[in-house]
Amino acid sequence: MLGLIVRSMAGVACAIALTTTQAAAQQAFVTLKGDLKKEVWWLIADFHPFTTEVRGIPANQIRKSWCKATEFRKDLIPKELLFEGGVDVMQSAGMSFAVEGRFDGTAARQVAVVGVFQECGGPKGRFILILDHPADGKPKIRFVNAVRTGRQFGALRKGKGGTLVASACMECDDSSVLKWDRKKRKFDWVPQADDL
Repeated sequence: MLGLIVRSMAGVACAIALTTTQAAAQQAFVTLKGDLKKEVWWLIADFHPFTTEVRGIPANQIRKSWCKATEFRKDLIPKELLFEGGVDVMQSAGMSFAVEGRFDGTAARQVAVVGVFQECGGPKGRFILILDHPADGKPKIRFVNAVRTGRQFGALRKGKGGTLVASACMECDDSSVLKWDRKKRKFDWVPQADDL
């Protein structure tokens, strides 16, 4: 009996050691390709998706070619990148990685999220999803925008009249505006002048 307990404890110790080694070997979600003294972090950030679903929706159901997709979240990004002088840069700019609203004007609660995807063949890029959250709790995809790019950073904020403003940086005027088109009954990108 004592031998069985010792063998069991040794097995548990080996499993813990293996798990710890695997966790340490995993790549960080964000790595930087450049010098922070010369460039802002979001321009030199390289994101490494590690999940196979976004808000319960499998990556390959969002786009068939995707093997991984990870929603951006502040807890996945080192605080020293998000805070400057103790100030949350994203919050002070009114930006977020996820925004809730009723973007199509209906009573249904929706959430827009931004993140990074990786195709099964290797290429990576940025995505924006708008999801309905019906009473049954299972999210439904309402809109997908995906762009292959080496600069995957993205952030969102609410614009005027129920629009959603998407930016690929935190301190620039380069943004795109997404709005529900009642006539077409779909989300569509609108000219910059209509945005803010």
